[in-house]
Amino acid sequence: MPAQETSLPPPPKKHEGILKFGHAQQQEAPDFSGITTDVNTLSRRLRLLEEGFTNLRRFFQVTEENIIAKNKHFSAEIKTLTSDVNEVRKEIQEMKDKLILVIIELQSVARKQEVKVLERYINLWNPIKFVTQNEVEQIINEVLDKKQQ
Repeated sequence: MPAQETSLPPPPKKHEGILKFGHAQQQEAPDFSGITTDVNTLSRRLRLLEEGFTNLRRFFQVTEENIIAKNKHFSAEIKTLTSDVNEVRKEIQEMKDKLILVIIELQSVARKQEVKVLERYINLWNPIKFVTQNEVEQIINEVLDKKQQ
């Protein structure tokens, strides 16, 4: 505020009274210049206050609109994030289910020790040297033929 507005006008002049005893009645014209200055000053201050309140109302209105817009934006972001989180949860559950299936499958597979035991038996038996029933019959027939000759 300018310095003029903060300074107060001079106080109104004190009148000693309109009627004076012993003298002829004399009416002085009241001095309204101080009152007019006071009214003008108060009017100017009132306009400044009203303008300040108007500016505050605008500021709060803009702030409220910004808050509403941000709230809508954040709500949309939260919905998107919630959707993403739910999707990730579903994928994790699917992975858990598949992992359980793999574990079950692996439990039915032979262990390394079991395979080594089978390998020892196979090497011991040496199935390559096994003969078929037809080969045995043929060998028997050959032996019998040799004996008959």
